[in-house]
Amino acid sequence: MSPGRWAIHFVRQDGLETRRVRAGGVASILSGLFITLVLVAAGVWLGRAWGDRAEADTVATLRTQVQSLQTRERALAELTGRLERVERDYRRLQAVVTEGAPNAAPSVALPARPESPVMGADGGTSAPAWPTAQRGFVTRAFGSLGEPATTQGHTGVDIAVPTGSYVRAMWEGVVEEAGEDEVYGRYIRIAHRDVVSSLYGHNSWLFVEKGDSVERLQVIALSGSTGRSTAPHLHFEIRRDGELVDPLAFVNEGAVVVVGGESRPGGNQR
Repeated sequence: MSPGRWAIHFVRQDGLETRRVRAGGVASILSGLFITLVLVAAGVWLGRAWGDRAEADTVATLRTQVQSLQTRERALAELTGRLERVERDYRRLQAVVTEGAPNAAPSVALPARPESPVMGADGGTSAPAWPTAQRGFVTRAFGSLGEPATTQGHTGVDIAVPTGSYVRAMWEGVVEEAGEDEVYGRYIRIAHRDVVSSLYGHNSWLFVEKGDSVERLQVIALSGSTGRSTAPHLHFEIRRDGELVDPLAFVNEGAVVVVGGESRPGGNQR
């Protein structure tokens, strides 16, 4: 054995065989073990890093899904609110239709069909019809003055009927205007033949729009008290060639209408 060098002897348990390993070989073994440990540690670290990355990706995906679900939940809540508002509006409409109108049809979407045509003076065309389906009272006549300070006469007639009563077109024609006005409330203006137009004001609901064609006695609205009004009624106004005329002298002349408890000629209350 060379001086200054170390060796390790391995003896089998029965003593029949021995093996010697020089110090240089031991260093090689230890180096191999060290490299193996390093590689194992690196593998473990890479595995943990990969797992952490996958977990981070999973967490990010779950957060995105949660945000998407929260967005859908907010949209659903908004849709539910809209549905509740629509249902409230529908119930209000039902109340408007049924309030004070026991004889009204159960469905406001079904317009009353025209009655048998009334022949006019020319023997060939239908005469203008009374604009309300329910019997009412003319509470203010054409040209009448309301308050003492009023200097301009009334432009039409006011017919007191319960809210939700059917309002009908006096003649066939085309809707010129259908909307809402500060004075007339929800109103409809219809252009008829012979440069005649009619206006129906203070309605609670309109069934026609601008440009619609209507028939005589077709239900075009439900009466109400919108606009400048103190009680449910229909403001009925007629113009001929742009000039206001008395509706009671124009609609079915010769009939009788109740005005303030008294009878007077000039209209047909039916």
